[in-house]
Amino acid sequence: MNTNCPNVEKCPIFKGILKDRKMTTKSYQQLYCVAGAEKYSTCKRYETKAKYGVCPPDLLPNSTLTLEQIASKYNLQPHP
Repeated sequence: MNTNCPNVEKCPIFKGILKDRKMTTKSYQQLYCVAGAEKYSTCKRYETKAKYGVCPPDLLPNSTLTLEQIASKYNLQPHP
């Protein structure tokens, strides 16, 4: 059984906004990406992609914004 986030391999923040921040990247990955479904399902990136079908490239896993605030800020519509 795979306990990693299904998006971990292609998550753009690790090659984008966190590209040169190895310690931050490692911390996020350990806290969310490879910590099992119970943890990655609390990642704002994962939640946003699940609800809206896309995730803004600069949204961090521990964002304090609600999903509704994220949708408003990035003009996202619910994924059918």
